[in-house]
Amino acid sequence: MKVYVIRHGQSEGNRLQLHCGWSDTPLSELGHHQARSANHYLKAVLFDRVYCSDLPRARQTAQDALPGCRPVYSEKIREIGVGTLAGRPMCECAAEYGAVYEESVRNQDFSVFGGETQEQMRQRVREFIKELEQLQGVDCVAVFGHEGTVHQMLSYALNYDVLLENVQIDNASATVFSYENGCWKLLKWNYTGQL
Repeated sequence: MKVYVIRHGQSEGNRLQLHCGWSDTPLSELGHHQARSANHYLKAVLFDRVYCSDLPRARQTAQDALPGCRPVYSEKIREIGVGTLAGRPMCECAAEYGAVYEESVRNQDFSVFGGETQEQMRQRVREFIKELEQLQGVDCVAVFGHEGTVHQMLSYALNYDVLLENVQIDNASATVFSYENGCWKLLKWNYTGQL
């Protein structure tokens, strides 16, 4: 089975440098363009199933990239929850909360703000991956998610805790994995085709 994990296009939150988390931030105009451009490299793939985060920016990306698709929506592949920081400018949060904020970002632990820890996100994404591993008669799957979704799936596939600051995950990029005989492999990283 091949699994294409696609990060959403640029959101308004990305454009404005806001914490997105679980907020309802939509795609920006550029984000829609990026998602439609992703169609150029996704349209040739016959997907047996399409999964998508239930957040608007991922849903819009799926519809732009694969028009007419009917995704299965899942909360398990949402971005990390940032609690009360959602929708707030990053620079404002840094100025208001100082070292507490910087440490939260560095450790991807937003529990002090009512959000998630990296381990909580890791566990829910792993639950989703375990569901993928149980699929029968499925050759190709698309998963529309977030930077954090791609990051957690990469760490799982490599069986190594990859540091988020050490990887680049572009908007509307596809990362491709294979899963065969109980083994995950990374086939393609951060592919953006003609974007």
